[in-house]
Amino acid sequence: MAVLMDNELWLICVIFLLCTRIRAIRIIGQDVTVAAGDDAHLFCQLVETTEPLTSITWQRRTEEKPTNTDFFAITSDGKERHTNGLRDRVKFTGNISGLNGSILLSSVTISDEGIYTCIISVFPSGPYETEIRLTVLVPPVVTVSTDVPPVAGDAEEILATCTAANAKPAAKVLWSLGALSDSVKVQSNVTVDSEGRSTVNSSLIGVASKDLNQKKAQCLVTHPGLKGKLELNYTLIIHYPPEVVYVISAGDQGKALEFQCEADANPKPTDFIWSRHFPVKEPLSRGANSRQIIQLIPDSNGLYYCVVSNQYGKAVGSLYVHVTYTESTACWTLFIIALFAGVCGFLIWKFNLHQHITKRLCIISRDPVPTVSSDQGEES
Repeated sequence: MAVLMDNELWLICVIFLLCTRIRAIRIIGQDVTVAAGDDAHLFCQLVETTEPLTSITWQRRTEEKPTNTDFFAITSDGKERHTNGLRDRVKFTGNISGLNGSILLSSVTISDEGIYTCIISVFPSGPYETEIRLTVLVPPVVTVSTDVPPVAGDAEEILATCTAANAKPAAKVLWSLGALSDSVKVQSNVTVDSEGRSTVNSSLIGVASKDLNQKKAQCLVTHPGLKGKLELNYTLIIHYPPEVVYVISAGDQGKALEFQCEADANPKPTDFIWSRHFPVKEPLSRGANSRQIIQLIPDSNGLYYCVVSNQYGKAVGSLYVHVTYTESTACWTLFIIALFAGVCGFLIWKFNLHQHITKRLCIISRDPVPTVSSDQGEES
């Protein structure tokens, strides 16, 4: 009976020592999270043993291949074996003598996400394994736009949409509205594809008006796969028909003036009609040219109309022309000739008159004055 008890005690001690030894040897690893396109360092190491290495094997299971599949192995003499297509993407970064089985997986994609198993075998204890979860973050592709430009009206519609597409996990999308905070509201929705990637659409909803055109907003996107907050500035684009038409001077061409027609519209007007009548009867000109030349002659006096239009409507502006005086080179020439002729005639007349008076005086001065003698007087 005593011998049996001693044997049992010995067996218990051996089992305890073996269990203690087995529990002392352990393999360590840690989960990894990386962004798509980056490299993933998968760490594993066997500790608390001096037993020699026999081999290191890596397996993985992913959504595409849900069962464990070997893809890399290395033996104690350093011989590597690559399988199942990863090949050059896997680089051994561990240390055989240190029982470190770490690897580097380069250019990670979403299809690499899954569970990786590191198996380190030593002699005589055998294999030890640990599982490492690789999480791949997919940063969003961010855009701000409108599918169709909103047109000024009375109904609410989408003014702009900020899209954070194909992200894993879903991105967080916010708006910085500033002066628009009282004019619009935000509406968001999330969709998830078959690969678990999420697309967030955040839209600004409001009544499109001319006053909102060119107003600014900012879309703010955060995601663990981004190095920081993404800020995208956006300027609202509201389409509206021409409302106010201006006719301005575009230059002086001497005997004519050029005028230009401008309008407040978005998009800019594409058609300009100049006419002397409204509604238009006989256009003076029509087309994409906004300018009109008006001759400075009396027949040009009166009203001119400029009708502008884009795809949403039209508006009209007017110009009144009144020609009060026109200068003619021919008239000036005739006037100068007449003036010169008049002056010359006057001078000739003046000269002839002077000559006539002078000649008359000379004739008078030559005639003798008759005298009466005393003898004749006495005789008579």
